[in-house]
Amino acid sequence: CSWQAVIRMPEGEITELPHALKKAEPADQLEFSKASGSELTEKASCYKGVFYNYLSIGMDAQVAYGFHHLRDEKPYLAQGPVANKLIYAGYSCTQGWFCTPCTASPQLRGLRNILRLYIKRANCSEWEQIQMPSSVRSIVVLNLDNYASGKHPWGDLKPDYLEKKGFVEAHSDDGLIEIFGLKEGWHASFVMAELIKAKHIAQAAAIKFEMRGGEWDRAYVQMDGEPWKQPLIQDQSTIVEINKVPYHSRMINGDS
Repeated sequence: CSWQAVIRMPEGEITELPHALKKAEPADQLEFSKASGSELTEKASCYKGVFYNYLSIGMDAQVAYGFHHLRDEKPYLAQGPVANKLIYAGYSCTQGWFCTPCTASPQLRGLRNILRLYIKRANCSEWEQIQMPSSVRSIVVLNLDNYASGKHPWGDLKPDYLEKKGFVEAHSDDGLIEIFGLKEGWHASFVMAELIKAKHIAQAAAIKFEMRGGEWDRAYVQMDGEPWKQPLIQDQSTIVEINKVPYHSRMINGDS
């Protein structure tokens, strides 16, 4: 199945709009406002997009954003998998993904500073807030079982662990989506090497992220590998809501 992400910003615009996102038409904005129970102000903006594999917020998206900009500005530097990995590693280090000093900017610390997570469980209409682990610096919403060149960060979980966490075995067509966290570059590296599993956070039938600024004036987001810089303000929340695309909509758009 595929998933739709709707972003409601209290004011401002996404200046470097990725192909994955489109600005919503006024009729769509009205529909989204009714569904959420909140009205958009004149300064507000609304965007929507569909993803099939993953959406992530945090340091992994920030590194991907830097890599994409460098590749656009200096394409001769990114001419093969080895060069790409070296560039990614360089950005990871300079952005504090592998090592964050105690005196570093809050931008280099946990996502809990700016983000609250809500989910709807299967066959449930109420939002439930999920506690964000303080160590998580990247949160990934995963539809398929592979991520980052075919890795399996969610893993094949044992029945007793599934029962303990209240999870079910993950399948791409089960109407649920998995949410996991990455703590820092070292943790992510071990996860990508499949030596350890990611930080399992939740399974959900719908997801809502509420992001608010402060010392942060932006968050980094990516959807199926397309990163962008998401503006944030302190006084009002930016909402990212994720829902499964209805089957009839997929058929109309030609998806299988």
